[in-house]
Amino acid sequence: MDDRKPVLEIVDELLGCLYGDKGYISGPFERELADKGVTLITGVKKHEIKSDETLEPPDAPETIDY
Repeated sequence: MDDRKPVLEIVDELLGCLYGDKGYISGPFERELADKGVTLITGVKKHEIKSDETLEPPDAPETIDY
């Protein structure tokens, strides 16, 4: 069951952030929410690569020996 349609009706009364699970990840859906002034916050799907901002820092600094 796709429950994104009712969400679009509910967010007419919201401003700010909307938290949802990974099932809400959809480019068109996120753009439609953004047009209404709402930012969608979700987890990352298993097959998606995390962006550099969410990656853990390396355990040891990298060095280059000449």
